[in-house]
Amino acid sequence: MRITYLLFLFIIIPRVEAQTSTLVLADSLFAIGNYQKAIQLYKNQATISATVYQKIASAEKTRGNLTQALSAYKKAIAQEPNLLIAKANYGKLLRQTYQYKKADSVYTELIQKHPKNPDFHYQMGIVKQRLKDTTAVHYFQKTIQLDSFHQNALYYLAKHFYTKKNFSKTEKLTQKVLQKNNLNLKINLLSAQNAYTQKHYKTAVKRYLNVLNLGYKSATVYEKLGAACYQESQIKKAIGFYQKAIRLDPQKASAHASLGKLYLLHEKPKKAEEHLLLALLLSKPQLDELYQSLGLTYKLQKDYKKALPYFKLALEENPNKIRSQFELAVAADNYYAELDTRLSYYKLFLNKFELNSKATYYTSLAKRRISDIKQEKHLGKGK
Repeated sequence: MRITYLLFLFIIIPRVEAQTSTLVLADSLFAIGNYQKAIQLYKNQATISATVYQKIASAEKTRGNLTQALSAYKKAIAQEPNLLIAKANYGKLLRQTYQYKKADSVYTELIQKHPKNPDFHYQMGIVKQRLKDTTAVHYFQKTIQLDSFHQNALYYLAKHFYTKKNFSKTEKLTQKVLQKNNLNLKINLLSAQNAYTQKHYKTAVKRYLNVLNLGYKSATVYEKLGAACYQESQIKKAIGFYQKAIRLDPQKASAHASLGKLYLLHEKPKKAEEHLLLALLLSKPQLDELYQSLGLTYKLQKDYKKALPYFKLALEENPNKIRSQFELAVAADNYYAELDTRLSYYKLFLNKFELNSKATYYTSLAKRRISDIKQEKHLGKGK
């Protein structure tokens, strides 16, 4: 009996020691970021524990293999259903992969078992928000009850009140965060927007400048600064901010329009003209595209009578629109009975675009159809 026991120890102990040393090596590889090798070693274990599955999940997530990470978390939870960290991370990953209903189920269970954990309420708030569920606000409020300075929950709650035009509550919540952390970019932006919307322009200028000092620059921020400075009669500053907005977004019609008006006030008609014309050009919808799309819609319905005028309107807006010119010929071909009329539309297309390299495809189709119509005419004369 003793010999059997000793043999058992000689066989089992080296295996356990080997497995332990492999795990230590895998953990070391994980720690230095060699996730692929670490995962291989974790998976080579004779038996994989729930803790090791968590490590595999974490490594896979870091590598961006989210499907494999979810699978590993599921295996960890299947082994140990009360494994809190695995469940919490699994819920977050479900949310990050847009599986909101599954995430909802996970957080419902977590909140039932751990009602005092603020992050579970916060995560559920995000999930409910993505599901367009109005109870999201309740979860953010509960988060703040449990952690009064949970900045992300305060932000979402402040944003909720802003959309409801409850500006005083928005102000209270944003300032609460900024008193503790004045580097929070999202809160600074919302705080500036809240002041601007209430026409507190002097405050808005100060707050938007804080946003710029945090390193965040956008055409919208510069445009808001320009508008606020104008309202505060700081015309030169307003012009400067609008110019910066246009440098970041040259297609911003509203900034061109405002800058043009300011140049007009400064009696600089040439500069005013330049920006006002640009604003007009950028604001004007591409009618040729709209007309062509409508024509194609009627073509698809084989209503060529209705299609014809829209292709003509597209060409009035843009006479060099190759597709519209060809589609006009196709619509005429299908609508008119007289062969010469149908032929004339294709000939017109060739006259305009035969030498245009961009029209090669349509040119070949037009030539083929001209040949077909001529043959049809010839056969008609033979009868």
